Amino acid sequence: MRYDSNLPFFMSSQNQVMDTATVIVTGADAYHFSNLHILIGSWKVNNPTLPLLVCDFGFTPNQVELLKTISGVVYLPRKGVAFTHPWEGKAAIIDFLKEYTKPYEVLIWIDADALFVSPYPNLAQLIKGYDMIIDPHINSIAEIMHECNREVLNVRKEDPYFSAGCWIARKGVLLENYHTFTQRVKGKGNLWECDAFVAAIYHEKLKLLEVDGGVWHSRGKTSLATCTVKDLNAFHNGQLIYVLHANAEYTVRNDGRRIFNRLELAKIQDYYEAYFLKHYSA
Repeated sequence: MRYDSNLPFFMSSQNQVMDTATVIVTGADAYHFSNLHILIGSWKVNNPTLPLLVCDFGFTPNQVELLKTISGVVYLPRKGVAFTHPWEGKAAIIDFLKEYTKPYEVLIWIDADALFVSPYPNLAQLIKGYDMIIDPHINSIAEIMHECNREVLNVRKEDPYFSAGCWIARKGVLLENYHTFTQRVKGKGNLWECDAFVAAIYHEKLKLLEVDGGVWHSRGKTSLATCTVKDLNAFHNGQLIYVLHANAEYTVRNDGRRIFNRLELAKIQDYYEAYFLKHYSA
């Protein structure tokens, strides 16, 4: 799909006041920077009033300089030794946020290989009375988490698992235990960082607003294969999807950019990549 800045939804997203009560946080390293192109393009079109905080898991100097030129993006530098895996950086959100001095109430995490396909509702209002907005996984902890991590993290195998690819939390919960638990299981099992994320939710007994993952986080285990697509919009059971995540059914370009196998979803990626390259490419 060819990039067209005259599309009505594009025009309506411009010149809006930033809503600093909610922040979007993501992170990547140099190899995955091309995926960040798509995410930033989709953010600019769909959620441009929410600041986008980008954690540096190992960018090149040129990538850092480019990020610093984008209005609304807040670059968060890495402190200390380099990460041996991007998951270490993701679990260290609490350390990155020490570089962000503005107040906020709600944090959205989104993986760099995901993208926004429609604007979020008022999350600060929606999350009132809850600690997180998230969808339970279709699989249990026993079906995903390796036994070695279940023992260390002290979780019940019959409880639902959760995906760490995109989630929403109020300020003051999750992050410290997420980081601590990740250090305990680093490199163990298949999904050690996500295992720690799940354990932190249960450890803190967080109150969850459970939502439909097919709408809020379309991925391999929800609606990625079944969603319907019209132009740049994706739908699950007739509802607009907020986030598409390339965590399944994709190929990888030489530069690390993930490409959906479904042509109609790949065209959405192409559109937002073209938007980014038109506006921010050096």
